[in-house]
Amino acid sequence: MAVSDRKVERLETRLPAEAKQQIELAAAMQGRTVSDFVVAAALEEAGKVIEQQRVIKLTVSESIALAELMTAEPVANKKNVEAIRRYKKVMGR
Repeated sequence: MAVSDRKVERLETRLPAEAKQQIELAAAMQGRTVSDFVVAAALEEAGKVIEQQRVIKLTVSESIALAELMTAEPVANKKNVEAIRRYKKVMGR
């Protein structure tokens, strides 16, 4: 899809004058429009946030504990044992 074929939407925000001036200066230093600068910065931050929410990071000890839990034989508790007993009774086993 060509850039001109994309639907363009508007995003407005209110910010202190000092923040606007800083953004304008940074955009000018990079030779970009304020809109381009803000969109690029917002997309970069959005990508970071999405990645942080999708990835679970564990320490080495947490990773080991998780692996041990996942590979250990399950231990039946009282409710499990009772459910198995009822199942076998109903199924005639």
